[in-house]
Amino acid sequence: MATEKKLAKKEQADVVRREEKPEYYQPAVDISETSEALILKYDMPGVDKGDVEITADKNTLAVVGNVKSEQPGNAVYQETRIGNYRREFTIPDDVDTNKISAEMNDGVLTVKIPKPEKAKPKRIEIKSG
Repeated sequence: MATEKKLAKKEQADVVRREEKPEYYQPAVDISETSEALILKYDMPGVDKGDVEITADKNTLAVVGNVKSEQPGNAVYQETRIGNYRREFTIPDDVDTNKISAEMNDGVLTVKIPKPEKAKPKRIEIKSG
């Protein structure tokens, strides 16, 4: 009997913990590199520009996008999963976070991380002898 009570309390505690943690989906991200920057494109359908939070702390870039459900009435049948997005990437320590830029178009967030000067390719001139 005491064992059953312990199990019931543990199950109840697990349920409470699961409810407290919000569920996030990982958005698909395409990353490309130019000589000047890294470009990250996040696919976040249903997210408006004002509902995106981008933070760069130490060497972590975090993006959180919140979806507002705007479906009229009650869903009778639904195959799409609607939810909030979260994705984190490690960025180099020497990135100037003040120069990171972002824009949002049609559910695609584009984040541009400029490369530090020392990481950019250098052209070396050949001197005549």
